[in-house]
Order: sequence, then C-alpha cells, then structure tokens
Amino acid sequence: MPQLNPGVFPMQLFWLALTFGLLLVLMAKVALPRLSRILDARSSRIDGDIAAAKAARASAEELQAAVQKQLADAKASAAATLKAVQDAVSAEAKQREADLVQKLAAETASAEAKIGAAKSAALANVRAVASELAQAAASKLLNVSVSDSDAQAAVAATPQGGQA
Repeated sequence: MPQLNPGVFPMQLFWLALTFGLLLVLMAKVALPRLSRILDARSSRIDGDIAAAKAARASAEELQAAVQKQLADAKASAAATLKAVQDAVSAEAKQREADLVQKLAAETASAEAKIGAAKSAALANVRAVASELAQAAASKLLNVSVSDSDAQAAVAATPQGGQA
C-alpha cells in the first residue's frame, strides 16, 4: 500500500497542508460569510417578527381594554335607562291608580246621592201610602172618615217617625 510507505510521507504531508490551507481559505472567504449573512438575516427576521408580535399583543390588549370599557359604559347606560323607564312606569301606574281612586270616589258619591234621593222618594212614597192605608183602615174598621192631614200626622207620630 502506497499510503503506508514511509518514503512518500513528506509529499503526502505537503499535499495535506496545501489542501487543508485552500479549504480553510475557501471556507473563510466564501462559505462562512454566506452562512453568517444567512444567520444574520434569519436572526433579524426573527427579531422583527418578535417585535411585531409584541406590538400586536400590546395593540390587542389596548383594544380589549377599550372594549371592556365600552361594555361597562353600555351596561351602566342600560341600567340607567332601565331605572328611568321603571321609574316612569311606576309614576304612571301611581297616577293611573290615583285617577282611578278619584273616579271611583266620584262615582261612589254620585251613586250614594242617587241612592239617597231614591230613598227619600221611596220614604215619601211610603208615607203617602201609609197615610192612604191609615185612611182606608180607619174608614173600613172604624167607619170614620179621616182627613189627609190627620192621616199624615198619625203616620209621622209612629215610633219610627215614618222613616224606614
């Protein structure tokens, strides 16, 4: 085997050193700068993406805070509107109730006045009927003729005073 021949070792070492030196220069001048640029570009793109994600997160948090504030304001506004409507409905119901009570009181007073008038008319009618009855009873039972004024006086003199 020629590789293991000690006479060719110096030439093999020369070519090894020359090849290693060329590969080292080629790597240092061509390959490593390209890799360095690729890694730097990737690193800057990743840093940009991270910065954009942080900015988007901050924007989303601000938007969420604004939405929460608007929601709280809307709830407060709805509660205030509901309270105002409830108060208005309650006041309207109280007013209607007061109007109804007043109307019923007026109708009750009117009905009582009508009942009083009807009672007075009925009592007057009862007195007239009672005086006629007294005249008829006196003429039939006692064969005495009684005048209207005497019959009315007799009815008025009864224990109830002619009132029912």
